[in-house]
Amino acid sequence: ETSGVGGALNSTNSVLIVGDNAQKRQYRSILSFNTGSLPDNAVIVSATLKLKKQGGAGADPFGTLGNLWVDIRKPFFGATAALQLDDFAAAAGLSNAGSMSKIPVNGLYLAKLTGAAFPQINKLGSTQLRLRFGIDDNNNAVADYLAFYSGNIATAAFRPVLEIVYYVP
Repeated sequence: ETSGVGGALNSTNSVLIVGDNAQKRQYRSILSFNTGSLPDNAVIVSATLKLKKQGGAGADPFGTLGNLWVDIRKPFFGATAALQLDDFAAAAGLSNAGSMSKIPVNGLYLAKLTGAAFPQINKLGSTQLRLRFGIDDNNNAVADYLAFYSGNIATAAFRPVLEIVYYVP
């Protein structure tokens, strides 16, 4: 519970899980976006992560675990771009780069990234985001989590989106 290290991973699941489980362990999720197609001289105006909820368990984690934070890292968390256990606790380029909305808008949960996050958006390759609640677990030995569709879901419209608005001077 208090180790601060990842204990399991699944890079092929069709859902991203964030919250806690009955063993009082925390779920975090990593998203990876290819942002290398941005022009080198792009000036980023806004960046919004959009997620579609698949389901969940237990009490509403927003009520029991606090804010759902988005951390960002250029080019990736941990030692490599591939999902690894050390991604769980790897240093972020910017922690709390955005906070997920508690109420969906048009069926999507939104997290607007702060301007301080824009330098962490990699114009040369991948940018990774990590989802985590502010409280690691509420110690009630009951699973309280949200599940969002991942990039592995067959229905493209359900996949996470990182919408970046920019201009080229």
